[in-house]
Amino acid sequence: MTLSNRLLIALIWLGSLGSAAAQTAVSNIKVETDAQRVKVTYDVTGIIPRDSVYLQIESRSKGILPLKTVTGDVGRNLTPGTGKTIYWDYVLDNVQLNGDIRAFVGVHEVVRPPKPGGGPANALLSVLVPGLGNIMVQPGHKIGLRPLITVAYGGLIAFGLIQKGKSDKEYNLYQSEPYEKNAVPHYDEANRLNNQYVWAIRGAAAVMASDVIYTLIKGIRNQKQQRSQVSLQYIGNTPVVAYRVTF
Repeated sequence: MTLSNRLLIALIWLGSLGSAAAQTAVSNIKVETDAQRVKVTYDVTGIIPRDSVYLQIESRSKGILPLKTVTGDVGRNLTPGTGKTIYWDYVLDNVQLNGDIRAFVGVHEVVRPPKPGGGPANALLSVLVPGLGNIMVQPGHKIGLRPLITVAYGGLIAFGLIQKGKSDKEYNLYQSEPYEKNAVPHYDEANRLNNQYVWAIRGAAAVMASDVIYTLIKGIRNQKQQRSQVSLQYIGNTPVVAYRVTF
């Protein structure tokens, strides 16, 4: 696999991580009013059951209206989807609607715990693209400055290959030169460029090896932490520390 293909894979993967971390969003809010109720439909993405969806109605003449009798897809234990419906019975709430109203559907989000880091198998990703496996073993797949590992590896490989091409060119000139006096400078230059190629490739290998080893160790630690968990539970009113080990 060529270096350009590896970098392309890394960019696609990082893009997928960014899209996977999409925030909660409410869209396509529509309002219908009859003689008894206000019907609000909406679409929502990114929510989890512990999030709380709420409705707010604002009147042009009275401002934000007090809502009590609200039913439908509101509150907790909801899932993402389209065509969600909320009903507000304004007659039961003894509210008179005068003029236009505007509806707002919002979400009170709970704090999301970071997604646990991946296991040692992600070291294989660092063999493919150094820095990629490193990201996958971080809590929440935190990216940070880790793409610089990929840049450093790719830069060293590219620099080494360029110097190798120059070295081969100088060596060909050395072989084609009939006079030793004129040939020696080409040989020395070819040797110098080849040394730069060797050190660049060694540097790239060191970057990859370091990243693979770190990813492997971090992945093993993550795996152990996920297998053993400590939690606080209650028996009656007595707190009990529970330790769970998964095999």
